[in-house]
Amino acid sequence: MWFSVATASTLALLLSLVAGESGKERRKKRPSVPQIDCDIRAGKVKVSEFVARCPPGCTGTKQAVWGTDIYASVSSVCVAAIHSGVIANGGGKILVRKIPNSSSYKGTLSNGVRSLSLPRWRESFVVLAPKLQKGATYPSILEYLPPRRSSIRTGNLAGACVCRSPRV
Repeated sequence: MWFSVATASTLALLLSLVAGESGKERRKKRPSVPQIDCDIRAGKVKVSEFVARCPPGCTGTKQAVWGTDIYASVSSVCVAAIHSGVIANGGGKILVRKIPNSSSYKGTLSNGVRSLSLPRWRESFVVLAPKLQKGATYPSILEYLPPRRSSIRTGNLAGACVCRSPRV
């Protein structure tokens, strides 16, 4: 039985459609990158390393950042990314890697963002351009830690009071 090239390619196309494979499905799917808000802090994310997409306009939100190059985990990851020069205020993809705490965090002015100094914090992070390592997997959905209750000591005439702030 003799088939022409056109008939053979048409037959192959029909077979692939019947099998449910289009050209787009055969290509490797890129993992989805979670969109985060400007106020997301590294310490609130459960995983130690993640890729995320920051929205535009984070410098206008006045989210705080502590440190330079190495940031305290209480800092906004998107504003830290702008401060470090990984992205501009127009937003973009970033890679966040948590690291052990630092003995101090030095504040500086960089890329239109003023970071603050902090003597010590329990956890740090760095922001990098998202050069994904071969074989590494990153979550497509970020999970967050539950809010902590913080204690604030205030003085009054009857003595010191330990007041608990409500859960946020």
